[in-house]
Amino acid sequence: MTKYFERTATRMGLGKSEVVSWAEGEKRFGLNKSLFICQEGIVTQYVDCNEAEAFHEFVKNLSEEEFNKICEKFFDAINKKDMKKMHEGLAIFDEMDNYSLGTSSMKIRLLRIRNSTESKSYEFGKGGKESFIYFEGQMFSPKS
Repeated sequence: MTKYFERTATRMGLGKSEVVSWAEGEKRFGLNKSLFICQEGIVTQYVDCNEAEAFHEFVKNLSEEEFNKICEKFFDAINKKDMKKMHEGLAIFDEMDNYSLGTSSMKIRLLRIRNSTESKSYEFGKGGKESFIYFEGQMFSPKS
């Protein structure tokens, strides 16, 4: 069986610990087979297409109540500097942004959240200029 992956996100200034937190945070939503390729601190995520479809459906069907709980958890994660929990929220927010999902009030709240917290995940990270590959819980060093 051939595996297909799609590129979903690129973030800058992340080191190994931030990428592990990112991967762990998204596991809650069934994104277990994501591939992260980091080249000198610029990380590109590739998601298994089957998992991505299921995740998209989950986000597409979020109620306002569920969305509000995710927002509360996101702000709590910022206060506690919990990168894993923060990435749970970022996964939802990115999917909503990328596909214009959610009700009008959810989109307005998301815009406010994005504007007020845009740099938070970078502030908590150590950053890095490393190059590595992270897949299914394993870290690989690219050959020079």
